[in-house]
Amino acid sequence: MGDFKKQLGFQLGVSLPIIAALLAGVFFFGGKISAYTQKIVYDKATLNGRSNTVKQLADLETQYNNQAKSDMNVLYNVIPSYDELINLNSDFQSLAAQNKVDYGFSFAGETPKSGSGLGYVSFNINSSASELDPLLSFLKSLQNFRYLSSIDNVSLKEDGGEITMAVNGRVFYH
Repeated sequence: MGDFKKQLGFQLGVSLPIIAALLAGVFFFGGKISAYTQKIVYDKATLNGRSNTVKQLADLETQYNNQAKSDMNVLYNVIPSYDELINLNSDFQSLAAQNKVDYGFSFAGETPKSGSGLGYVSFNINSSASELDPLLSFLKSLQNFRYLSSIDNVSLKEDGGEITMAVNGRVFYH
């Protein structure tokens, strides 16, 4: 019986610290596992949100490539760069010659582009003819000008059989 007690005492002496260590590990890691589980759930939600954002960005890029890119090319053809406006006077003079009206041109100022907005150059045109039809035809040509433009003011005046038309407007640039 003495051997049995010794052997039981030895086995309990070895087993109890192992069991205590295992129980301490379960409690310690059990608390950590809960914290890690919460972190995994949070990180998974964040990853899903970012995945959706990337998907939306890819969809926008596809839409841009399929639709807006071609529209932008059309806009850039209608809206000149600032350097292309150097021939603006010649372009207007050509329209005046086609419509058989006398022509005078002056720049009235410039508003530079800001941020993503457009800039514009203001102009004044004085034209004259002996009849109204050529002046109206010239005005129609200005309205259909190849660049994006705005006719802000038009005034007509007759003096001794000569009709004079003053036009104030803007041509936009990017």
